[in-house]
Amino acid sequence: MKQRGFPLSLVAIASLATFLSNLSAGIANVPLADVGSALGGGFGAGGYALVAIVLAYLVPYAVVMPVVGKLGDRYGHKRVFLGGLGLYVLGSLAAAASPGAAALIASRTVQGLGGGVILDSIVFISAGVRQGRGVAFGVWRAALLSGTVGGPVIGGYLSALLGWRSLMWLPALPAVLLWLWGAVSLNELPRSDEVFDWVGSVLFLVGLSAVVVALSASGMDTMQAGLAAATGRVMHAMAWMLYGVFGVAMALLWIHQKTDKRALFDLSLYRIRPFVLGNLGTWLVCVGMFSAMMFVPLQMQYVEGYTALAATNALLPLALAALVVGVWGGRIADRLGPLPPWVTGFALMAASFVVLALLGPHPSRATLFAVLTACGVGMALPLAPTALTALGQVPEAAAGQAGGLFNFAHNMGRAMGLGLLGALLVRREPGSYAAIYGISAALMAVGAALPLALRTRKATSCAHNL
Repeated sequence: MKQRGFPLSLVAIASLATFLSNLSAGIANVPLADVGSALGGGFGAGGYALVAIVLAYLVPYAVVMPVVGKLGDRYGHKRVFLGGLGLYVLGSLAAAASPGAAALIASRTVQGLGGGVILDSIVFISAGVRQGRGVAFGVWRAALLSGTVGGPVIGGYLSALLGWRSLMWLPALPAVLLWLWGAVSLNELPRSDEVFDWVGSVLFLVGLSAVVVALSASGMDTMQAGLAAATGRVMHAMAWMLYGVFGVAMALLWIHQKTDKRALFDLSLYRIRPFVLGNLGTWLVCVGMFSAMMFVPLQMQYVEGYTALAATNALLPLALAALVVGVWGGRIADRLGPLPPWVTGFALMAASFVVLALLGPHPSRATLFAVLTACGVGMALPLAPTALTALGQVPEAAAGQAGGLFNFAHNMGRAMGLGLLGALLVRREPGSYAAIYGISAALMAVGAALPLALRTRKATSCAHNL
C-alpha cells in the first residue's frame, strides 16, 4: 500500500543503497592499471584480468534486475533487498582480501550480483510513496547517477590515498549500517502467489550475461592500452561465441515459455506506451552518461596528456552537477509534469556532445568545465521524468517486475555504449572521439523527441472523447 506523506526513511535507505551499488560499478575504472600491477601474474596486467575485473561486476549487476523484480514479487521485496545488501557486503570484503586476479574476479562477481539485487529498492518508492513521487524518484535516481559518475572520481582519490583495496572494503561499512536500518525500518510489500519460474530465469540470466559480455568485449579491447593485437583477436572471437550462446539460450527460453505456460515476464507491460517510452528514455540517458564518463577521460589521457588524477579532477563538475540537479528534476516533474525536464535534459546533452565533437584537441580548461557541467545537468534532468513516465501507470501488482525491467533498460545502455561506441575508438586519434560524440548527440536528440509520442497519445485520447 502507498503511504501517506513522504516516507523519508524509506527513500533514504533505498537511495543510499542504490548509490553504493552504482559507486562500485565504476570505482575501479581509473586505478585499474594499478590494480593489475599490484596483483601481478595469473592473467597478466593490462590484458584479460583488467577487462574481467570490470565485467565481473557489470555483468551480474545488469542482467539480474528483471529476474530480481519477479523474485521480490514472489518471495518479498524486503527479503530480496536485504539479501542483496548482504551479498554486496560479503563480495566487497572478499574482494578487498583477494590474493590474486582470479580471487578478485570471483569476489567482484558476488559483489556485482548483490549490487544488482540492491536496485530492487526502486520498488519501495514506486509502491510506497504517494505524495512527492517525483521528488522521491529524483532523489533515488540522483543517487544512482551520482554513484555512477562519482565512482571513477572517488576511486581515483581513494586509490591514491589508501590503496586500491580500499575501493572494495570501504563501501562495505555503510552497507552494513544500511542493512541494519532497512531490517528495522522497511515494511514488507504484498507478495504474489504465482510460482517462480526458475528454469526460465536461469536461461534468461545465461543468455543476457553472454550478450552483455559480448557487447562489452567488442569495444573493451580498444580502450585498454595494455592489450596486444593477438589479445584483441581472441576477445573478438570470444564475443562471437558469446553471441551464439545468447541465441541458443533465447531459443531455449522461447521453447520453454511455449511448453511451460508460465510467463517469465508480464509482456502486457509493453502494451503500456508510457512504460515503453520511459524505458527507451532511461536507456538513452545511460548511453549518453556512459559516453561522457568513459570517452571524455580517455581523450584527456591519450590525446591531451592528462594524468589519471587530472582526468579525475576534470570530471568533478559533471559529477557535482548531476548530483545537485537530479533532485531538482524530480521537483520540476512534480510541478510541471515530466515533459519539460525530460526534453530540456536531453537537449542539453545533445548540445554538449555537439560542442565536444567540434572542440577538437586541446580545448581550454574553462571550456571543458562549462561543457561538462552542462552535460551533467542534462544527464540529471530526465532521470525522475523517465521513471515517473515508465512506472506511473503500471498496475501496483506488477510494480516489482516493472521496476526490474526499467533498471535493466537503464543498465543495458552501459554495456551497449561500451560495446558499440567503444568499437569506434582509436585511443590516440582525435577524430574517433569526435565520431563518438557525434553519434551520442544524435541519440540524445532522439531522446528529446520521444515525449512527442506521449503528446500524440494524449491528443488522440482527447479527439476520441470529443
